[in-house]
Amino acid sequence: MADDISGWDEINPEAEDGQTVKEMMDRLEDLRAEEDDRSTTAENGVLLDQLESVEGRLLAFGNELGGDPDDVTDLPFTEEAGIDHMPEPLYVRHDTEMLNQVTSWILQDQHIGLVSPYGTGKSAFREIVLRDLSKHDEFVVTHLDNPRETTPRSLYQTILEAAYAAGYSVNPGRYSQVRNGIPWVTEEAKQAVHELVGQVREDDKTLLLIVDEIEVLTADLLSPLQVAGDAGVRLFLTGTPEGKHHVAEIRETLDSRLRYYEHIDPFAPEDIAEYIARSLAYFRDDPYNDQAPDLFTREAIADIHEQTGGNPRAVRIECRELFTRAGFVWHRTGQDIDRIQVTPELRHRRFGMDH
Repeated sequence: MADDISGWDEINPEAEDGQTVKEMMDRLEDLRAEEDDRSTTAENGVLLDQLESVEGRLLAFGNELGGDPDDVTDLPFTEEAGIDHMPEPLYVRHDTEMLNQVTSWILQDQHIGLVSPYGTGKSAFREIVLRDLSKHDEFVVTHLDNPRETTPRSLYQTILEAAYAAGYSVNPGRYSQVRNGIPWVTEEAKQAVHELVGQVREDDKTLLLIVDEIEVLTADLLSPLQVAGDAGVRLFLTGTPEGKHHVAEIRETLDSRLRYYEHIDPFAPEDIAEYIARSLAYFRDDPYNDQAPDLFTREAIADIHEQTGGNPRAVRIECRELFTRAGFVWHRTGQDIDRIQVTPELRHRRFGMDH
């Protein structure tokens, strides 16, 4: 096609208005560039204009509800435990049996496996364990951030860095090459783990390693996890029921060392009500004192439970959607904030946030 245009330019170098084809093509390119520039500015871009408009009105809705949000991620129901580190005030302690059993295993110095389907609260509970036990003098706690891409040496490094942060250190003269306090050779890093964990346990402390997503752990990583466990590191592994079978299939000896708690209970309607009340109180920077949730009707809470089956992650997403729709209603109707309510019917309304 480019050759055809070029050839035509040579035969008919001028268009009817006196412009050459090359000049016309250059002008077209300029027009395309101008259009691209317009589409990337909030002033003229339709989508960006809409994003800015919706954000402003949702923040205004949040302000009317008594909060002071800087952006939409400050609004209720926007937290994501695996990303944002679930704030303690938002955690609903609905499965007391799980809490009691896992706590007793921690005190008994057991290796623990917590397995439950996606979205049931493992990540939120992991955040609580990580935060609370890190404050406890008898524990040195660390967390493996990305098990999918962790090598045996980086696993040992995670453990060593936690021990270093707690005031322990290796004798560098025992190792051939040390970088930033970590032996470079994997086998020597493993020896260093034995050395430091021994120091931790001599002080009657527990070094706890939390690992998520056991369903994606490779055989290459399961072996050093067992090595760490045998060296005295206590393991807290979380994942899906498929993850438990995965570990047993690949590393049966590690699986046999774990005490498993299977299945976290879903939210009951009263737990959803508590979560909503906690989220709104946290948003307003108020303490949670068993207050009833405002904004959401009892019928809406029952409907959320029916729609989600009480899955905590699905509950959070559903609450966020209904909260946003309530913000649309408030903006469109101009009603006083006290008259805005989330009802089951709100899910089925179709509307935009136009002027």
